[in-house]
Amino acid sequence: MLNLREHFKLTAIYTFFAAFPALLQLVVYPVIEGEARLGAVDFGHLAITEAIISVVFIFCTFGTGSGLYRFYYDYRDDTRRYNKLVSTVLNGILGRGILLLGLVFLFAPWIGGLFAEPALQDFGQYGPALVLAGMNRSIVTVLLGLFRNEKRLGMFVAVSLASGIFRSAFQVTGVLFYDLSFLGYVYGTAAGSSLVAVVLVAYLVYRCGFHYSKGVLRELFPFARPLFFSDLIVWGLLFADRFFLLGDPSQLGIYDNAMKFAIGIQLVIQGLTNAIQPEIFNYLKAGLKEKTSEIKSLCNIFMAESVGIVILAIIPVMLFITFFYETELRMSAGLVPILFARFILTAQYKVFAFPLMYAKKTRLFLYINSGSLAVNIGLNWWLTPVFGFYGAITAFFAAYFLQTVLFSKMQQKHMPISWNMKKILYFPWAIVAVAILLEAVKLVFGVDPFVTAAVLVFFAFAGILMLYRNELAGYLAKLRKTGTEE
Repeated sequence: MLNLREHFKLTAIYTFFAAFPALLQLVVYPVIEGEARLGAVDFGHLAITEAIISVVFIFCTFGTGSGLYRFYYDYRDDTRRYNKLVSTVLNGILGRGILLLGLVFLFAPWIGGLFAEPALQDFGQYGPALVLAGMNRSIVTVLLGLFRNEKRLGMFVAVSLASGIFRSAFQVTGVLFYDLSFLGYVYGTAAGSSLVAVVLVAYLVYRCGFHYSKGVLRELFPFARPLFFSDLIVWGLLFADRFFLLGDPSQLGIYDNAMKFAIGIQLVIQGLTNAIQPEIFNYLKAGLKEKTSEIKSLCNIFMAESVGIVILAIIPVMLFITFFYETELRMSAGLVPILFARFILTAQYKVFAFPLMYAKKTRLFLYINSGSLAVNIGLNWWLTPVFGFYGAITAFFAAYFLQTVLFSKMQQKHMPISWNMKKILYFPWAIVAVAILLEAVKLVFGVDPFVTAAVLVFFAFAGILMLYRNELAGYLAKLRKTGTEE
C-alpha cells in the first residue's frame, strides 16, 4: 500500500530543493530590475539568452538524462556496468559542450547577424558564456536526477542549495558590479554555475572512473535519440514565442517576466514529477496488474498537488510583482493567472508520459511533440503579429491541449490504466477553461486582475475539496490516529 505520510514528506523535500534554484532566481529579478537598473527592454534580451541556454542544455544532455534515469533500473545491480553508464553519460555531456564552444567561436559573427537588436548582435561577446551556462545546467540537472534515483537525499539537497546560491549571487554581482546590462547577468550565470559543475565532475570521476563505453551507447542512444529531438520540440513549444515577440523588446520583456514565474511553477511541477517517478517506475517494474491501484493513487495525488501549487501561487506572485518591481514590468502581474493555468496541461502530460517512458516508447514523444510544435509555430506566426503575447498564449494552449489528448490516447493503447478521468483529465481542463474565460472577461470589461484571479482560485480549490474529499478525510484520520498513538 502507498504510504501517504512518507510520500508527502519525501515529495515536499525533493520538490522544494529541486525548485530552490528557480525560486531563488525569482528573488534576483527585482534586485536587478529598476529605474536605475534593468528595464523591460533588458529583460527582453534576457529572454533570448535564456532561450539559448535552454537549447544548449538540451543539446548537451541529448536525451541521456532520461536514459540514465530509466536504465538505472537495468544497471543498478551491477556496479561495474553502472559506473560505465554514469561516466559515459557525463563524458558525453562534456564532449558535446566542448563541441558547441568550438562552433560558437567559429560562427559567432553569423549567429549574431540573425538578430535585429544591436545589443544581441555581438554574439562572440556573450555566446561562449551561454554555452558554459547550458553545459553546467545539463551536468547539475542530470546528476540531481541520479541522486534522486539512488535516494541520496543529502547529496540532492547539497547540490540544489549550492547551485541556486552560487548562480544567483554571481548574477547579482555581475549586473550590479560588472556590467549593468544583460551581459553582467550572463557572465554571472556562467561563473556561478561553473563552480558547482566542476566540483560535481571531479566527484563523479573519483566515484565512477573515466569511461566512454560504446556498448553503453548502443543501448542508450536508441532510447535517448528520439527524446533529444522531442526535447528540442518541447523547447520550441516553450520558447518559440519569444522570437516572434522580439520585434517589440518591451512587450517581450513584460511577457517573459511573467513567464519566468510561470516556468518557476513548471519547475516545481517537474520537482513533483521527479519525486514520484522512481515510485511509478518501481511499481511498473513490479507489474502493472499487481500495482495498478498504487499507480492510480499516486498519479491522482500528483495531479491534485500540481493543481494546488499552481493555483496557490497565483495571487502571491501577482502581489510580489506589484510591490517589488518599479518599471513597466509591473504589467506582467496581470498575465500571471492565465500563464500559470497553462502548466496544468503540462502536469497532465507527465501522468500519461510515465507509462510510455517506462515502456521505452520514446518515438511516440517525437511524433506527438512534432505535431504539437507545428500547431504552436503556425498559430504564433498567424496570431502573434496581431494580438501580441495573447497570440503566443493561445498558441501554447492549443498545442498543449493537442499534446495531452494524443498522449492520453497512446498511453491507453500501449499500457491501459483505468484512470479516474474526472481527477486526471476533466477537472484540470475545467480549470484551464475557467482561466481563459476570466481572462476574456478581464480584457472586455476591464475587471481588476486580482478579482478574476480570486475567482479562479476559489473555483479550483472548491473543485479539489469536492473531488478529493474522501482522500482528504482518510488522510486526516490517519494523521489523527498516528498522533494519538504517539
